[in-house]
Amino acid sequence: MTDYILQTKGLKKSFRNVQAVQGIDLHVEKGDIYGFLGPNGAGKTTTIKMILDLTKPDSGDIFINGGNAGEMGVLARQGIGYLPERAQFYRNLTAIQTLHFFAELKGSGKEECDEMLTRVGMDKWRDEKVGTFSKGMVQLVGVAQALLGSPHLLILDEPTSGLDPRWSRALKDIMLEMNGKGTTVFFSSHLLFEVQELCRHCSILNKGQVVIEDTVSKVSEGLSGKPKIVVRIGGDPAPAIKALSDAGFTEVQVHGQVISVFVDAAQKAGVLKALSQANIEIEDFRTEESSLEDAFIRYIGADSTPGGDRNAA
Repeated sequence: MTDYILQTKGLKKSFRNVQAVQGIDLHVEKGDIYGFLGPNGAGKTTTIKMILDLTKPDSGDIFINGGNAGEMGVLARQGIGYLPERAQFYRNLTAIQTLHFFAELKGSGKEECDEMLTRVGMDKWRDEKVGTFSKGMVQLVGVAQALLGSPHLLILDEPTSGLDPRWSRALKDIMLEMNGKGTTVFFSSHLLFEVQELCRHCSILNKGQVVIEDTVSKVSEGLSGKPKIVVRIGGDPAPAIKALSDAGFTEVQVHGQVISVFVDAAQKAGVLKALSQANIEIEDFRTEESSLEDAFIRYIGADSTPGGDRNAA
């Protein structure tokens, strides 16, 4: 039996007449790095807030370390480090005072605070007021407070938001380091390459429902695990799309004059043949393996864009 550190069953939440979360089931294994993906308004932040008891579900159950979080209350959330999407702190407190405040709330030793600020590269500003910090600096203080107390589960909502590439890389290294020491990392992101780079398992959320949950490699294979042939054509793409449809190719994405066709390896030549027989000018073509981004678009539709929740409270 799989050992889950976090599991949800039938989780639902509505705001007025909007059903933000519609029966979500998640399965996060101990020691995993788990990516939580979805377009704007998918319900990611709402789900995270329910897991943390920051908002109450209408129905459904949350299990943390095998215990029912609804029955255990605050005890279920002990040992969880949390970074919200938009970290906010008292502006008149310094960075070190902010960490001392959270260390007291968590019941962890204040001696950790300087170490955590050094770990995220904010030790030079330990005595500066948070109100003078940039968005990225505030985010780093948020990461430091999430690490206090050596959490067994880190829940990070858009953790690299506002960070420049150097600190984004440093944060990823921290996530990997914590995971290497046994901490389970659960994070949402609109950056698909981050999930593909860091995670072993992930789920894709759309319109409040999980459309797929699996290993990143299997999700990346898309609906049928097919690679794609990418063709750049000359002229109007409409005749090319019709020619492909007539030839039986139905999994097609179009971006201007670039057409991507998902096919089995044995059918690649058939794509070019169908276009040539229809007198379509082929300027260039290449074959690509399916990526997590392809899977994301194919599961939720090309008209959606990944990001944070619009309706989350």
